[in-house]
Amino acid sequence: MIFSRMVQFLLWNAQDTFIEKDTRMGLPANIQRYLQRENISYETLLHPRTSTLAQAAEACNLPFSHLARAVILVDASGLLMAVLPADHVLDFEALCTLLHRNLELVPGNQLTAIFDDCELRSYPPLAPAYDLDVVIDAALDGLDTITFEPGIHTALLQVSQSDFRRLLGNGLSGSFSRPAASLRAEAVHSEGLLNHVVSQFTPARVKRDIEEFHELPTLPVTAARIMRLAADERANARQLAEIIEQDPGLAAQVLRYANSSLYGYAGRIKDLQSAIARVLGFEFVLNLALGLSIGRSLRVAQEGPFGLDAFWRHSVCAARLVEQLALLLPQPESLPRGTAYLAGLLQNLGRLVLGHAFQPEFYILNRFAQANPDMPTTTLERHVLGVTHDQIGAWLMEAWGLPPELVIAVRYHHDESYWGKHSTCAQLVLIANRALAGHGLGETDAGGLPSFSLEMLGLKEKQIIDLTSDLMENRNEVEDLARRLAA
Repeated sequence: MIFSRMVQFLLWNAQDTFIEKDTRMGLPANIQRYLQRENISYETLLHPRTSTLAQAAEACNLPFSHLARAVILVDASGLLMAVLPADHVLDFEALCTLLHRNLELVPGNQLTAIFDDCELRSYPPLAPAYDLDVVIDAALDGLDTITFEPGIHTALLQVSQSDFRRLLGNGLSGSFSRPAASLRAEAVHSEGLLNHVVSQFTPARVKRDIEEFHELPTLPVTAARIMRLAADERANARQLAEIIEQDPGLAAQVLRYANSSLYGYAGRIKDLQSAIARVLGFEFVLNLALGLSIGRSLRVAQEGPFGLDAFWRHSVCAARLVEQLALLLPQPESLPRGTAYLAGLLQNLGRLVLGHAFQPEFYILNRFAQANPDMPTTTLERHVLGVTHDQIGAWLMEAWGLPPELVIAVRYHHDESYWGKHSTCAQLVLIANRALAGHGLGETDAGGLPSFSLEMLGLKEKQIIDLTSDLMENRNEVEDLARRLAA
């Protein structure tokens, strides 16, 4: 099992607060009881709500290296919590050798049952409070104080090194982690590292396989027909409806969009021509149908950070937000709303390609991203695979002959510095992702809205915040659309 053994590292990436002596308010019940019982002195660092440990460190003006984190593992002997510095990677092979155990990550959906009094994705590194065995990385010995998230996303707790050790009881100590910086340096300077980690999975091989891999699906028939229709200046709603009607599943999805309160039509739409003419518009439906037919052609696992559920949940929200942002541009005609929607919808197409064509690699990425919600997935992809989903997605879209503005949006939607041709579309997707990440949806490489991008596009931060808040108020309906797409 080369992949379950050779790609054995975990990483959490780093990113206005005040200190209070008050302690227990708002803490999970298990943490409150345990701290009371052990009579430990600690400080509470309150901060605005964050969605990642990295953001919490930044909000409290703390080096990420001063925080501790927990990783939960399991084997035939039971559950185990590994505690290590937040800026270190966990070396599975070293840990398994140290303990003479064959450990695997606990799936994310099981963590909520273990930490049932904690907020989602906030797991305190206090194993005895949850009746877990613990192993402690020796790298923590170099810290005078230990800071950690106590099961809520609005505070950090800080204790002395000696008190933290007391809280962890008689846990075994050993060296089973490495600084993330050392991994980055080796990835840059050591040609053999990535080969050792993932065989010959390099960017050159991936690009060649995307163009030649015999199991990778060609552009779906419906999508190809839609693209031919788009090139016809005489195309009309009836012709588009006829193409969509040949795919009953796609037709049903378009009708759901037309009848959604998101698009404000008071009546009931029962046929595709009415959906196009009365509610959504020709250009929007053309792009919507194109995106849905492409996305539905690549099937991967349902669960996990990269699974279909997460893909469509983020994609549908991002697409709607990008569509609305395009209408705020000083020259909204410069980016049609349908094109904007499609860019948001297909921005992470490369992850579906990974899941479809490179299943072992996708399995690794899914599991490790699940255990590392703070780590930008592009960083994970680059260090594990030597290629990122935006590269893969752009290569595939080029091979399929999709419009260049979409290729650019897929390729550069993580790049705040890209201002080349078709940059408007890419920057709107980036802005939408940053805004959604502030609500805990999806992930981003940096916190906050990009001020330079907003200035260049003539947008105001308050506009973005208001649009995103409105979208989140209708989140249930958006997510219902996403669930139906993932089914």
